[in-house]
Amino acid sequence: MSRTICEVRKSPFFDVMYEEVGPGGPGKDPSAIFELMAEEGFPLTERLKEAYFPYRYKALHWCTTDPNVPLFGEFNVMNIDASSEVRLPVKDFAWEESDEKLLSELSILDDISRGGGGQLATMRFLPNVSSPDIWFLDRFHTFVKLDLDYREYLDNLFVTKGVTGWQYLFADVPLGAREYDSIRESLKTMLQVLPEHFPNYEYAPLAARLEARL
Repeated sequence: MSRTICEVRKSPFFDVMYEEVGPGGPGKDPSAIFELMAEEGFPLTERLKEAYFPYRYKALHWCTTDPNVPLFGEFNVMNIDASSEVRLPVKDFAWEESDEKLLSELSILDDISRGGGGQLATMRFLPNVSSPDIWFLDRFHTFVKLDLDYREYLDNLFVTKGVTGWQYLFADVPLGAREYDSIRESLKTMLQVLPEHFPNYEYAPLAARLEARL
């Protein structure tokens, strides 16, 4: 996350509107955290442990400096231990009573609400499940499971820099539908612009995912 924040901050193409790093810091062995989570019924796979970062959260909100390129991005992503503690406010997202059981099992991973979109990425911590499901919630499009684990979520944040709607590339949704017009345009702009400014990242897989959903 630090690398992503630094890359956006240093690029003249981006204007950072908000940046914050939560409490914590490097140097602490997280083994005790993982042991406690396991004792509480949430054992983690080694690949998820490797994705742990030693700050409670890291947040960034940016826009482009070019007024002709309407592109925005944000994240306020928690480490996996902090996420397991922050439960979703169910009543804010349950459109139907039948949704409440699932929503009550979700914890907040990434709060994407500073820009006004009302979006959240969440994890579904269930007893003795070593790799929680990732669910994406959008006040305008209800909620959908993502084809990602926690580590893959962070890996794709590195690539997308948190561009609005990038999570839908990993959801079973029809991005060609009219209701996704603004998200689709955001993703198309991302795939045109970011490869130019961040050539060390691979964007072809994301382009293929967008094409498959149109």
